[in-house]
Amino acid sequence: MSEKQERKRGSAPGDAEPGRKKPRAQPQAVAPGGVVKQEPEEEGDATQGSNEGEASQGSSEGGGSVMAVQAMDEPQVKLTVGVSLLHCQACVLPLKPPTSKCEAGHVVCCSCRGKHGQACGRAATYAACRELDAFVRDAKLPCHYEEFGCKSLVVYYQAADHHGACEWAPCSCPAPGCYFFTSPRRLVEHFVTDHRWPVTKVRYGAACKLPVPAPPQGCHVLVGEGDRSVFLVSQCALGAATAVSLVCMRANGAAAAGAAQFKCKLWVELPSNKDKLVLIMSAVRSSDLSNGFPAADTKMSLGVPPVLLHDASGEAPDLMVCIDKACVLGGATGQE
Repeated sequence: MSEKQERKRGSAPGDAEPGRKKPRAQPQAVAPGGVVKQEPEEEGDATQGSNEGEASQGSSEGGGSVMAVQAMDEPQVKLTVGVSLLHCQACVLPLKPPTSKCEAGHVVCCSCRGKHGQACGRAATYAACRELDAFVRDAKLPCHYEEFGCKSLVVYYQAADHHGACEWAPCSCPAPGCYFFTSPRRLVEHFVTDHRWPVTKVRYGAACKLPVPAPPQGCHVLVGEGDRSVFLVSQCALGAATAVSLVCMRANGAAAAGAAQFKCKLWVELPSNKDKLVLIMSAVRSSDLSNGFPAADTKMSLGVPPVLLHDASGEAPDLMVCIDKACVLGGATGQE
């Protein structure tokens, strides 16, 4: 993590409900080698326990198939494993089932057999590693963004995909001189308590009315109903006009298949004169806001002319915002 990120890291409260304690799990004895030692069965259940134990051993006959009987609340063991044991020896990426072993004992993904065979002269034939596949499918680790609120346990070979889309990836507070750094959901509380920015819950596909952001306000915070995505509506100077921008707080937006998740319509109108309005339809850009508020962008910002901001009637204009899912409105691109 960069030095700037270290300065910005915010300590937000956890998700546990205050004043409530979690029930302590009953300790279980662990035998050497990481095997969970089960307590003796009560009399009358010994036969059943023996049968289940035999079934869990499975059989390697009939094409090497393995049968396992697992309890609903199977005990878990935390282990430390060398990284090389979980990586393909051909492509050096995390092993994905189905896996294979060559004559030299090298374990590779099935898709890498040809590449591996060129480097290993003894790799003429391969055998399926079904037992290893079971381990690879079950090996999990905490999300990289656990400290920012993500409670997911991620399958090891799927970790990169998860981190590229994790909604808890941290963003920066865009307020000048503020170095708070945490997940978008936790930033919402920070915006309210530390900056007094207004927060409005929005329903996708429905328009909501806001005041045109003024410099003292900083911005208006919008929280999507259902998925709790966080959007910021801010303003900046655009010549003699004012540019209003909407951005989705998302640290990993650029890695999400190159397509925007949301699209929006922004327009400003005078309540008593609907003929005086300006409107823009745009994809919603994603940003971690590490560089502060977004600069004026004619493609993704709404330019509000002075005639609307300073109408002769003295009437204040309304800012109308309508956000929808990109899959509904066409899926245009628009990420930083």
